[in-house]
Amino acid sequence: VGLSGAGKSTVINLLCKFYLPNSGEILLDNVNLNDFDNTFLRNDLGLVLQKNHIFQGSIEDNIRYGNMNATFEEIEEAAKKAYLHEQILDLPEGYNHDATQLSGGQQQRIAIARLFLKNPPIIFLDEPTASLDAIATEQIKNSLDAIKEGRTVIIISHSLSQILDSDKIYVMKKGRVVESGTHDELVQINGTYREIFDASARSLNLDKLVNTFKDN
Repeated sequence: VGLSGAGKSTVINLLCKFYLPNSGEILLDNVNLNDFDNTFLRNDLGLVLQKNHIFQGSIEDNIRYGNMNATFEEIEEAAKKAYLHEQILDLPEGYNHDATQLSGGQQQRIAIARLFLKNPPIIFLDEPTASLDAIATEQIKNSLDAIKEGRTVIIISHSLSQILDSDKIYVMKKGRVVESGTHDELVQINGTYREIFDASARSLNLDKLVNTFKDN
């Protein structure tokens, strides 16, 4: 977690070998990342970025990119888990609709549907709900919570709601990790994480929201 420009997305690019480090090394299960075959990494990694690649073609084919051997029923189930299925049914051509004509939020859900279809052991999420409204964000968060079970998940986010229940939180500032710990540990430090937390609370006007819930 960190403010914009902290270097969070660069970390994802390094972990995926899109970038190579200038110094030091990156270890995966105590093995240098450079020793892993790129094909192996692509097969075992699931990735949802802020801006995902949507190619010219149908929604069905774009989702199938997560698993080229998937049946239509499996594609449909993945779309349901990504809360995209009902919106697809509202389109004139359904799953045959041109995916490039979808909104940014719908395209983000295609990327998440691919993730469900691929079902990889390691998942990287870079602002996975960046293009979604509040209701869609909650729906996708519930789905992502379900897929996290039994696998390694690394979430890059400036939104604390995405990472509050993480086993370990790393706080970045100017390209470096400056703090680490659980949410409860970090809020006690009164450092960068606490600053972000307090700013998030103010921007959401949490006091007013809490009072609204109490009144109801």
